[in-house]
Amino acid sequence: MSGAPTTLGGTQVTGGVGGTASEMLNSIGSDLSVSVSFNIARELLDAANDEQIAPDELISLVLGFAIIFSAVQSRLNKTLEERRKSVIESARASARARVSELKKLHGEVLGDLFTEGFMHAAEHAAVNELANKRSGLDFFALVVNILQRILVAISVQLLAASVRSQQESRLVRTVSLIGLAIFFVFVESLTGRHA
Repeated sequence: MSGAPTTLGGTQVTGGVGGTASEMLNSIGSDLSVSVSFNIARELLDAANDEQIAPDELISLVLGFAIIFSAVQSRLNKTLEERRKSVIESARASARARVSELKKLHGEVLGDLFTEGFMHAAEHAAVNELANKRSGLDFFALVVNILQRILVAISVQLLAASVRSQQESRLVRTVSLIGLAIFFVFVESLTGRHA
């Protein structure tokens, strides 16, 4: 996946031109997510009103689904990370076997020169092969990620609509909406961090 940060043996590698295209597509995706979630939230509020469901219950329901999808996404990411580590470890093991063959052929001193280069090249090749070979699990993780982002965006829109409908004072509404925006930006920045 060009442009997306990839961890290779503990260091981050980013693609050249693909990084700019990826950032542009992420920006478009965020804008689409906000505009579409606004309309979805409005439709959900109208449907909840028709079914006599309180807006608070609707917000709780959507937030509940967002939390469920977040948990599924976290589990999928962990599984994908374990698969990546397994592939790298397998590549290291085959590189070690190749280095031991070279040590037998060329002697201990010359064989030691190959060790670091073979390990690094094997890790790099394994990560590249894994990045080019996507599975159903990768697709499912992508779908869950998209659904989770949409549900969170809808939750934000529903909370904003709830604040607007329940507060009579314009100043209180504005301050409440700013607080809501700060809270969700803060939560997003915490979840976006990588250890």
